[in-house]
Amino acid sequence: MLCTNCFNDEYQTTTTAKEVVINGRPQTINDVKCEKCPSCGDIVFTHTQSLVLDKKRINLEFSSKPVLTPQQLTLLREILNMKLDEICEILHIGRNSYGRWERGEVAISPSMNLLIHQFIERFPKARVNLIEAEMQAELEKAKTRYLTDSVSLGEFIRNVIQATTILLDIVSSRVGVKAGVMESIANNDLPPENIPAEISANILKYFHLTINDLRRLFDNTKKIQLVKGQISFMHARTSNYGEAAESMRARSMNKVIEKYLAEDAPKIRISVKPKYLKKISACLQKEGIGGRV
Repeated sequence: MLCTNCFNDEYQTTTTAKEVVINGRPQTINDVKCEKCPSCGDIVFTHTQSLVLDKKRINLEFSSKPVLTPQQLTLLREILNMKLDEICEILHIGRNSYGRWERGEVAISPSMNLLIHQFIERFPKARVNLIEAEMQAELEKAKTRYLTDSVSLGEFIRNVIQATTILLDIVSSRVGVKAGVMESIANNDLPPENIPAEISANILKYFHLTINDLRRLFDNTKKIQLVKGQISFMHARTSNYGEAAESMRARSMNKVIEKYLAEDAPKIRISVKPKYLKKISACLQKEGIGGRV
């Protein structure tokens, strides 16, 4: 076939590398058959070659999506507040099939895995909680925004969770504590040295912090706890009782104290113990992560 670009030579069959975009990211498919003009280098694909290229692109798209776990499939419904029948109707999936995937009785097929991934990508909250790359990107953005010199660990965690919409249960699981403990940390109720060093190391890793970032967050937390210990009473605007009301009062107190320390408080000199920071550093070094104090 005569080259339609220069009209000087016949196309010859060869192979090339083709750049494609998969899930918004550029990737390369190697050894793709094509027709190339030896004179001007123009490349075209025959109908058969285009079909083969499409198959390779589809296979690459299928393989680029991690297989959804039963826990993720269950969490997806919880995030979207959907019953089993509702999500199956939207996805045109049999109720029994989705139920068996959730229970881990059978593995989800590659085509269904891709379909549900495409469904997840339509919902920002589902995306950030279920897709690792999305979660890490949002954490990095939130860290840049909320990691200031005056912020405490609890305030930083609360701000990041609110900004990213990552669920507290997800954060707790990644850090390695129960949700109640994570809430205590987020409310600055736990003295930094009372948090196990390996948990603090996990907090550092999950929120993309450095050991110096963590030291500053801990120092500001200790300032808050010092001021909090000097307050005998604080009224929170709520008529509720029980755990929910107590949690609301704790958050209200934190916000007032954090604002006071950030704007009006005299300079308070108090720091986390160096020995404790060295324990965190040792945990990081065991995993090959730099963290010397």
